[in-house]
Amino acid sequence: MFKSIAICLVLSVVVKCAPQAEINRPNFDGRIVGGDDANIEDYPYQLSLLYHGSHMCGASIIGEKWALTAGHCTNKLAAEDLSIRAGSSILQSGGQLVNVTKIYQHPSFNPDTIDYDISLLELAESIILTKSASVISLVDANIKIAPGTETIITGWGKEHESDNFIPNQLQVVEVPLVSNEICAEMYGGWGITDRMICAGYVGEGGKDACQGDSGGPLVVNGKLAGIVSWGYGCADPEFPGVYSNISSMRDFVTEISGI
Repeated sequence: MFKSIAICLVLSVVVKCAPQAEINRPNFDGRIVGGDDANIEDYPYQLSLLYHGSHMCGASIIGEKWALTAGHCTNKLAAEDLSIRAGSSILQSGGQLVNVTKIYQHPSFNPDTIDYDISLLELAESIILTKSASVISLVDANIKIAPGTETIITGWGKEHESDNFIPNQLQVVEVPLVSNEICAEMYGGWGITDRMICAGYVGEGGKDACQGDSGGPLVVNGKLAGIVSWGYGCADPEFPGVYSNISSMRDFVTEISGI
């Protein structure tokens, strides 16, 4: 389940589906399931990534002229197709609109395995930093975060997997990290690499990201640690959400942006 409703709505190629007897490939995730209404002032790093003016994915402010999102959100798109909205809790309204001037998708991004699922967006002008729009620090390179650590996920993705709409109000949910070993076992034939981390309530479900949340932030102890990437279903107790592991790709971010 690619958690990118933007790709679903705009390109009509990304869908969430129930797991099959044999896992062929993941779907992008993109919604917050089991979450609560959120105020952008509490999560001022959250961005809406727009495709020709319509919400496509989430993203995060990592510098005045830099945003971070998922590689699958930018795959095969041009910078002139994209812009970001900063500083608004409400989808498609308010805040600051800034055009994207260049996309730096990880050169090793693989659309079939969803590995190296990260893209940097250079903005045409600086975001005006306010209490509703501010930079979030990134985790350090090559660190390991303990399973069970609570994470915060925000976005405008679907609130229920069967929904045909996404909410106007920003949503937030907290879920614990799951070890890559357990996550890999649960996904069976699909590879969980070092460029991925997993989070969710194993055996319980009920809370997750979903379509529309793709590219959005997963935050640990006030630092950006993950990017909403993929999974099967939404809030499925058998399949934790899978997120891009920023720590393992931190050098790429620094090389491109200097951050």
